[in-house]
This record gives sequence, structure tokens and C-alpha cells, in this order.
Amino acid sequence: MQKRKFLLQQKIIAQNIMNLTDARYFAAWGVDYISFNTIGDSEFFINDASIREIKDWVEGPQCLLEANALEFEDVADGFILSNIYSSLPIVKETFFRISFDDIVKGLPDGKYISPINKEQIDQLESIDYQHLHLYFDISELEPTDVLRLGNFGIVVQGGEEEKVGLKSYEELDELYELLLDNED
Repeated sequence: MQKRKFLLQQKIIAQNIMNLTDARYFAAWGVDYISFNTIGDSEFFINDASIREIKDWVEGPQCLLEANALEFEDVADGFILSNIYSSLPIVKETFFRISFDDIVKGLPDGKYISPINKEQIDQLESIDYQHLHLYFDISELEPTDVLRLGNFGIVVQGGEEEKVGLKSYEELDELYELLLDNED
């Protein structure tokens, strides 16, 4: 049997990691970043002690914290923020959550995460994004639609386990296989 490469060329953020099962699964994919949500009222909230524990068991991806402020800097390699803070001194890699409309209107240089749907993929051809590092949350797309994004970064979703250590990854496995086959 031919050994497959496990690192994808496409940049990937695995967001809302809540458990070691997800973190290890995505690290095996070779994702660039795993993201933990530290926003208190989020359904994906995870505390800093749990983040530290998971990080101790996972090697490879950089750690991003989704936050409303630049906190827990010692545990994070970078941040995902929901507002574009132009006056804050940002010393770590930072991504900003935006809407697709923000991309269409124009943005300053930076790294951005936006949801995208099937119809919006066609609009990408008419947008000047040369100075932007765009990552698209693909939760509204079918796996085959993701291939139409070309070399844009993608954001995949972690979440709760069915029970400790047990989770189904069928849909994500299908996406991973498509991405691998597309690189051949």
C-alpha cells in the first residue's frame, strides 16, 4: 500500500477545539492552527486550564485563542478577534472575524476569517484580495464546493464528543480525502 502524505498544502484552521480527541485528530491532518474559544458566553467555551492540558498532548499546529481581548498570551501563539483593533499593539499573529460583505467593500492588509456560501465563491473572482490572507469558514459548503476555493485558507469545525474519546469524523474524513486527492 502506498504511504499517503499527511500534510496539506492548503492553510487550515481547526476552530472551536474543546477536547483532546479533536486536537489530536486535526494535528494528524497537519492543520496549521488549532483554535480554542475563550469567549465566556460561547457554546464552544473552553477554560485556560483545559487549553493548557490539551496543548501538552498535541504537537504541530500553532495555538490560536478566539477572544474578545488579548488575554492568556502565554498559552497562545496568536488570536482570533471579532473586531479589527487598529490602535492595539498586536505582537502575535492575529486573525479578524469579518463578514463576506467586508471583503467585498475592501479591507486593509491582514488575516481574516469569513463565512462563505456557494454563491459567494463565484464573487471571489471580481474582488481584489491580493494583500489579504483570507480563510473561509466552510461549514455551509459541501466538501466538493471547498475545492472551488483554490488556495484560500479554510476553517473547519471542532466540537463536543459523543462521549469521552469518541467522535464521528465521517464528513471531515471525506473532506480530507478530497483535499489530498486534489493535491496529487
